[in-house]
Amino acid sequence: MFERLRQVAIFKGFADADLARLAAELDERYLEAGEVLFWQGDEGNNCYVILTGELAVITYINGTEMRLGTRCAGEIIGEMALIDSSPRSATVRAVTAGRLAVLNKQHFTTLMSNDPVLALELLRDVTAHLRSTSQRMIADLEQKNAELSRAYEELQAAQAEVIRLNRLEEELAVARRIQELFLPRTLPQFSGWEIAAFSRGAQAVGGDFFDCIELPNGHLGLVVADVCGKGVPAALFVALTRSLLRAASQAPWAFQGNRITDPDLILTGALWLVNDYLTREHGDSDMFTTLFYGVLDPRTGQLSYTNAGHNPPLIVSRDGSAIRELEAANLPLGVMSQQTYATAQTTLTAGETFVGFSDGITEAMNMADEPYGDERLLTVLHAHAGASAKDLLEMIVQAVETYVAGAPQADDMTLLIVSRAMLPA
Repeated sequence: MFERLRQVAIFKGFADADLARLAAELDERYLEAGEVLFWQGDEGNNCYVILTGELAVITYINGTEMRLGTRCAGEIIGEMALIDSSPRSATVRAVTAGRLAVLNKQHFTTLMSNDPVLALELLRDVTAHLRSTSQRMIADLEQKNAELSRAYEELQAAQAEVIRLNRLEEELAVARRIQELFLPRTLPQFSGWEIAAFSRGAQAVGGDFFDCIELPNGHLGLVVADVCGKGVPAALFVALTRSLLRAASQAPWAFQGNRITDPDLILTGALWLVNDYLTREHGDSDMFTTLFYGVLDPRTGQLSYTNAGHNPPLIVSRDGSAIRELEAANLPLGVMSQQTYATAQTTLTAGETFVGFSDGITEAMNMADEPYGDERLLTVLHAHAGASAKDLLEMIVQAVETYVAGAPQADDMTLLIVSRAMLPA
């Protein structure tokens, strides 16, 4: 013990006799690595001179361990509790195995009273440790403050993003309501005919639309269209195309004294005007619209039509034994300027049904990324050809939804079904 105390700096001024007397009175304590010397909050009755080994000084903040520093051989530890008679201000745990000389309160007080130099050295040592601990805690607090500042800035940015997203969602909801207003609120119904329609966007707003346009001589314009793309750009192009098409279709007879009433002339004139405007004013947008436009005479069942690159609508016989396509023969709107549009004619006879649709029906994907396909649609039409327009529409939508089985909707889906009743027997 004497030799070990002689190596401690604060005892170097002691005479050999005085140091030997002190060594004879002190107890020695051995600590294993990881063993706790005392816990924060314990009553302090002793201090310790570290003879060998290394000790860690630890405190806990909000349950998290924080190391305040280390003490090595030659230093005194635990003296603060003897100076102010307060509980231990920190926990001390052995980093490595070591030995300590135990000074009780009487030993400590006697040493401080009899040796002013020792008291001054101890005061310097305590002050140095307090300064070091304070600096370390200040640095840690500065780091924590910087982390909190960054977290606060990130929180502010996240809140701003939430506000932006909420505002965008509100704007999209308004856009969705406006787009819904572009679809016919009610579908015209003629004696001996039934019309049903369905449209659902893959996103908040979509790029499909259908329309039923009242024309002169009791004719009815039937439109099924699909703008390339999805979302807001497609929705804006839908609004433009649909408005232009309606205006161009109704203008000849609304503003020219009903001089132009021929279905073919209305078709070709309206599509030429819309295509000319889109290519001239919006050709650099790379947007285009596939579209089927037919003019139906409900009195005779005659249908004059133009198919501008759209999925061919189907005409289904009453018993489903015959299904014919109304083929595409023209480029989509917005692709090439000065485009002329050829028309064709067919007749919906008693019991037949017109089925117009967008590719979102046949290209609806299941979880395995497999499309619903034309064959499945034809199977539904064969099986339910005699159903009403409303029932047939619901059966097609149900069949598609059953097939995709919860997979995300990949594209906008639109259906327009027009059924002609059987003639009375």
